[in-house]
Amino acid sequence: MDRISNLSDDLLLKIFSYLPTKYVVATTLLSKRWKFVWMMVPRFDFDDGFELDPSRYKTFKKYVGRSMALRTSPVLESLRFDVGPCCSTEDMVTWIRHGMVQGVRELEIFHTEEHLKEHRPIRLPESLYTYEKLEVLKLTYSIGLDVPLDVWFPSLKTLHLISVEYETKDCHSRLLSGCPVLEELVLDKSLNSNSLRTFYVEMFNLQRLSIVDICEEPNYGLDGLHMTVINVPSLKYLNFVDYDDDLCLCENMPEVVVANVKVVYNSPDKLLASIPSVKRLCLCLSASLLHCCFGFYHLVHLELCTASRGWWDLLTWMLESSPKLQVLKICVCNERPCTPTSIRGHWSLERTKFGS
Repeated sequence: MDRISNLSDDLLLKIFSYLPTKYVVATTLLSKRWKFVWMMVPRFDFDDGFELDPSRYKTFKKYVGRSMALRTSPVLESLRFDVGPCCSTEDMVTWIRHGMVQGVRELEIFHTEEHLKEHRPIRLPESLYTYEKLEVLKLTYSIGLDVPLDVWFPSLKTLHLISVEYETKDCHSRLLSGCPVLEELVLDKSLNSNSLRTFYVEMFNLQRLSIVDICEEPNYGLDGLHMTVINVPSLKYLNFVDYDDDLCLCENMPEVVVANVKVVYNSPDKLLASIPSVKRLCLCLSASLLHCCFGFYHLVHLELCTASRGWWDLLTWMLESSPKLQVLKICVCNERPCTPTSIRGHWSLERTKFGS
């Protein structure tokens, strides 16, 4: 304890930044000095523990409000919420506005409504959609996006949309059009793919893209065919996992060097042909789905899944089409079709797996 007390405030704050906020606040009981140090933490991480008791949630709500009010650090680097069904739009709007006043750079919200009879997704404050300081935005599950026409995130570089809800069919494309410097996009549509007929990803500066759909049922809605349209000419890292989509239309992605492709729909040729310069590839699909012949003349590292039908034919074709191949790994994919498993954090895992 004495050794810890002798640490500098900067080092203490560095340690505190890796802890959930409730543990940081609890350190005030250990030392009088820490009573004020925690107020300078640059990150807040609030978790209500999926609280179902309204009275206990009320205590959590007061704790969040008090913690944010007592902060003295000039800039709030990160603000994260992991909340359950008791959290309302009004609560979240209040906390987000507090964060914006404190200059928050990263905002992450994970909201689930399990065990709640009434469907009440959290809505974001309209002022957030034109907040110029935001650099990272990560939204997961029951969060409704009603994107205004004037949406503008001039500093946003990372955007994660994990099974969120889109209020209109234009919300998704409108949101992306308001992110001129976006470098990383993670889109998981496993739980909401029927809400939008077509997903457009047309961004000329995007470096890393992850699109995941492992929904439990096929994506056939009242509007028929579902498509994913990709136009990202500067992309370098691609993660594409889709077990139920009808069609993927891709423009050429000549700069992609790392790709993870796992699909079962009828025509993946266009997607594979769009990454001619890929050097590291993880592939899971049936050889019978391929109808065109093309080469991977820069490929040096290949991981091939043996769970798909005809994988041996696929392996034979890949060996014949990859003259520079140096490393071959035979494996079985972690994801399986027709499972509702979330891909929360999937893209970061894939980036670690393939390297930066």
